[in-house]
Amino acid sequence: MIGNTVAGGGILVETPEGLRALVERLKKADVIGIDTEFHSEKRYWPELFLIQVSDREGCMAIDPLALEDLSSLKEVFQAEKPVKIIHSSRNDIDVLAHHLDTDFNSVFDTQLAGAFTGAGEQSSLFNLVQSVCGISTGKGHTLSDWSIRPLSDEQLRYALDDVRYLHQIYDSQMSRLRSSGRLKWYEAEIGILIDSAACGVPLRKIFRKARSAGKVRKPGLPLLWNLVKWRERTAMQFDKPRNFILKDYTLSAAAAMQPRNLQSLERLRGVSSGFMERWGREILEIVRTTATDPPKDVPRLLRSHSAPGASARKQILRIFLLQESVRLGIAPSLLLPKEILDRIASDPPATSEELYSLEGIAGWRTEALGEDLISLLKGDLALCLKRGRNSGLKFVRMK
Repeated sequence: MIGNTVAGGGILVETPEGLRALVERLKKADVIGIDTEFHSEKRYWPELFLIQVSDREGCMAIDPLALEDLSSLKEVFQAEKPVKIIHSSRNDIDVLAHHLDTDFNSVFDTQLAGAFTGAGEQSSLFNLVQSVCGISTGKGHTLSDWSIRPLSDEQLRYALDDVRYLHQIYDSQMSRLRSSGRLKWYEAEIGILIDSAACGVPLRKIFRKARSAGKVRKPGLPLLWNLVKWRERTAMQFDKPRNFILKDYTLSAAAAMQPRNLQSLERLRGVSSGFMERWGREILEIVRTTATDPPKDVPRLLRSHSAPGASARKQILRIFLLQESVRLGIAPSLLLPKEILDRIASDPPATSEELYSLEGIAGWRTEALGEDLISLLKGDLALCLKRGRNSGLKFVRMK
C-alpha cells in the first residue's frame, strides 16, 4: 500500500514502505509529472515541504517531513525512463537536486515547450491547463505555509492539481513540436536549461545585478566581483538568503568606496553593528587583497559606449524579432535572448561566421533565423510601411 487517499483523489505518502511502493510504480511509467512546494524566503537552500508526482493512473503527494530518507527517488529522477514532466522546471530541479543530491535525466519542461508552440515564454501552468485541457484550476494557495501539519484538504487538492494535468499537456505539446519540426530545437534548449538549473543562479548574473544597483565604474568591478563571490560563500555556509548577509546596493557602495578601515566601512548604508562584529575585518581584507592582486575572471560587461546607431539597431531588431516570432510561433525572447540582442546591437557582426560564432546564437537559432538576420544587419533588408487596409510594418529585401 502506497498511502492514504486524500482530498483531490490523490494519495499521501508518509511511510518508508509507501515510498518504496511508489518508486516501483513510477519506474514502470512512461512519463511522470513532478512538482514541489517549498519556502525560500529565510534560507539560502530552500526548505522542501512537499513533492507531488503523477503517472497516467493518478496523483501522489510525498511528505518530506514524515520521511527521513527520500534517496530512493533518485533512481527515478536519474533514469532515462520515465520522462519527467515539470512546469518551469528550474526551481524544482534546484530544490530536489540539493535535498536528494541527484541529477535529472529526460526532463520535459511544459513552460519551455509552450514557448516553442505559441503559448509565450512565461506561460503559467494555470493558463496551459485552461488552454489545453479546458479546465480552470484554483490559485488560492499560492502563498500557503506548507510547513504546517496537517495539510488542509484545500492545500492537498491545490498541490495535486499542479501535476494532475501535466500528462495531457505533455501529449499535446509533443504532438505540436513533432508536427511543426521544432522538437530538435526544443531538445537543444532543454539540455542547456537542465545543465544550468542544477548550478543555481549563475554568479555572473548576480554580479551584473549587483553592479546595476549602484552603477559601479570599471575600477570598482574587481572588488565587486570578489565581494559577490564572498557573499555567495557566506550565504551558503550560514544557509541564509544573500540579502540577509549584505544587500546588492551595499555591495556596490563598498566596491565604489573601497573602504580601508572600519570607520569607513561603518559609514556604508546597510552595514549593521552585528555585521561589523562578524565580518567587518574580513571585508577589509578582501579590499586589501583585491587592490594588490585583482581577480582575472571579472565578468565582461557590455560596453557603456556602444557603436554609432546601437539604439536604432536595437529598435529595428525588436521589430524584426516580433515579426519572426509570429511567423515561427516562438516567443521573441527565446528566439533571441536580450543578452544576445544587446550584444548584436552594440557591436554588429559583419559576416554570418561572426554572428554564428557568438555564444548562444549557434544551433537551432541559426536555422530559425537563417540569413535574414545578417541581411538586416548589413542593410539588405529595409523596414517599410505597407499601404491599404492591412497596413503595417514589413521588411523588404533591397538586393
